[in-house]
Amino acid sequence: MPERNIALGIMQLDVAGKKSDGALEALTKAATVEFNQIIQQKLDIQVESFSFAGPSLTAEENGYQALDFIQIGINEKTERKLAFLLIITDVEIAAASMSYLLALPSQLTNVAVISTRRLIAYGEDELPQQEIRTKRLTTLMLHCFGRLLNLDYVQGSTNYLARVQVPDDLDTMQHFTESQHQKMVENLPREANDRYSESSKLAFIGRHTLGNLPRILRGAIRANPARIATKLPTMIATALSVIIVLIFGGETWDFAASVSYGQLAVFVFASFLTATFVLYRAFSFRLISTRRGQTSESSVVTAGATYLALVLTLICLFLMFGVLMYGVVVFVFPDPLMSTWTSDKDGASFAAHMRLAAFLASVGILSGSLGGSADSRSVVRNVLFAVDET
Repeated sequence: MPERNIALGIMQLDVAGKKSDGALEALTKAATVEFNQIIQQKLDIQVESFSFAGPSLTAEENGYQALDFIQIGINEKTERKLAFLLIITDVEIAAASMSYLLALPSQLTNVAVISTRRLIAYGEDELPQQEIRTKRLTTLMLHCFGRLLNLDYVQGSTNYLARVQVPDDLDTMQHFTESQHQKMVENLPREANDRYSESSKLAFIGRHTLGNLPRILRGAIRANPARIATKLPTMIATALSVIIVLIFGGETWDFAASVSYGQLAVFVFASFLTATFVLYRAFSFRLISTRRGQTSESSVVTAGATYLALVLTLICLFLMFGVLMYGVVVFVFPDPLMSTWTSDKDGASFAAHMRLAAFLASVGILSGSLGGSADSRSVVRNVLFAVDET
């Protein structure tokens, strides 16, 4: 088997319509030279640097959206067949949970976005800025690349994987440990996801989905499905409005008392399939093929982790709706009404209550997914793909 040439791209991205004075290009080149000297001491990786005249992105209230840059990065990474991509831009990038963003490494997509806008903090205007900017950008690139290789944060302030609170924290970050170097060597081929389909796409997707199950599961868990559920208020409101109406209908109680467990299982399964498909179409990134029609392993992993995260989110919501409806049945409904409302079965039994709760929870996630697709794409995507803000 021929040796794999794993490629890392460093892309300077100038937003279209914004004047460039060449400062970003000079800064990126200088930082890339220092980055290469450090990273290639231990890793056998090919580094490709290039510039990209970006599209006319629109800045929102707090700046440009990092997820727009990640989508551009996915496209470029796929077409150029890169395993990892660092995007460097000089525009302000909006952060979801802090006042500004220095960098956002997206481990699920192997793309990191770095902004040079805030490398010099307030009060540092008198310092030699070019030298400081180069050093800090280099450190930030190493920090992001380490995160893309799935290295954990460390406590020491002198390590490249220390947490960055303010820009001058980058000044003390100066090294990787030997154990980190070893882990980077081990993780590089595993995290690259740089294979491309040659013949059957279906076989390629199936093979690499199974082969990357640990990474897919890790990505889904890292996205925190319980947190995703809290970002879907429209979905929850739509679901509750439907199931509250149904629970006060006699036909619903008749169905729950009479339906078999097999029929109910089929309905629950079909509800999950439909709901996850609707939410995936609403919130996933547009995963593309190359101009030659090849599908990337990275796309398979990203799609698999996204779909699994949404399935786990729906399981959380299913359990929430089920527990809520069971509580309503037990603590709100009068016992005589439970027994007499159904036609010929006892609707007051524990089994009937469980079937009713499962049925209503399934209707909730099915109807809620249709309304949930109206929730903010950027908010949900931030949780799915951008959980590692710096």
